[in-house]
Amino acid sequence: MFKEISYIMPQLSNSLTRIERGVSRVVERARNRHVEEDQNPKLRRHYRARFWLARFALVPLIGLGTVFAEQPGKALIVVAHPDDEYYCASTVYKMAVQLGGTVDELIITNGEGGYRYSTLAAAYYKKPLTNEVVGRRELPAIRRQEAINAGKVLGIRSHYFLDQVDQHFTTDERDGAKYGWKSDLISSRIRALIRQEKYRYVFALLPRATSHGYHQAATALAASAIQALPPILRPVLLGFDTNPARFEPLPTELFPQTWQLDYRFAFDRTTKFGFRDALSYQIVVDWMIAEHKSQGLLQTMDRRDPKEYIWVDLSSSPQAQKSADSLFRLLGQDVTHNDK
Repeated sequence: MFKEISYIMPQLSNSLTRIERGVSRVVERARNRHVEEDQNPKLRRHYRARFWLARFALVPLIGLGTVFAEQPGKALIVVAHPDDEYYCASTVYKMAVQLGGTVDELIITNGEGGYRYSTLAAAYYKKPLTNEVVGRRELPAIRRQEAINAGKVLGIRSHYFLDQVDQHFTTDERDGAKYGWKSDLISSRIRALIRQEKYRYVFALLPRATSHGYHQAATALAASAIQALPPILRPVLLGFDTNPARFEPLPTELFPQTWQLDYRFAFDRTTKFGFRDALSYQIVVDWMIAEHKSQGLLQTMDRRDPKEYIWVDLSSSPQAQKSADSLFRLLGQDVTHNDK
């Protein structure tokens, strides 16, 4: 019985917001017609009865949902740079803030290679950040704080900074190691966190051959760390992108992964929520972008990508597909499924 209730309650929980909106509409209509009510006692009693019936019906549903609704569990974001959480921002917010899950973030580099895009931030921070020497010296501390600030927007609990070198843009996934990335340290840190926190999911960036080589390397190191764990401890590895194009496996992967060719899920950032559906997840993403003030190029991403697309690494966990389906079922009506 409890199994059936646990399955039903996420959908019921997602319906509570719609019920609350209905209650608000009843009250609003009653207020808009207050003059007519004053002249018609029967109409006044009718609206009052509807309001209190809806309100009292909502109370036991909320209580039942709180007791039985399945929780989304824990996720670890593994990325190369501060601000890479952009690609999974809406999913993280829904999971952490709206569903009460736990999300942490591990950031491999300090992001100092982004000094070239710090023109706007130079005036804001009152430092000549576009000067390479100054930028590489000052940006690590600045970008750490920006990541923490953005994490507050998304509901990220903890950040782990590994202080590896961010040299430049490249599409070579081995470039990080050339400039001193300590791959063994990175992998061991990821493994230790998974063992300690029992994460069910690891969020990374889909390692397309055309993407930043450090993004590819970060995902490969996450995959390597997961595969080194006993099967019972392995979380599912999910790859995020804002481009829905079919994934083409890399011919020379640092560590082999088994990504589905087509995305499995899509989270719609334009989904409305809040009072009168006045808000959307795009606003959340914009807030996150605004916290990364040192990265001028990121500011141009405002409202650019309407969806987050998610792939599943089927080799990451024995229950990879089942675990991923479980998470995105909990995310409810904000997610579409691609069953190709």
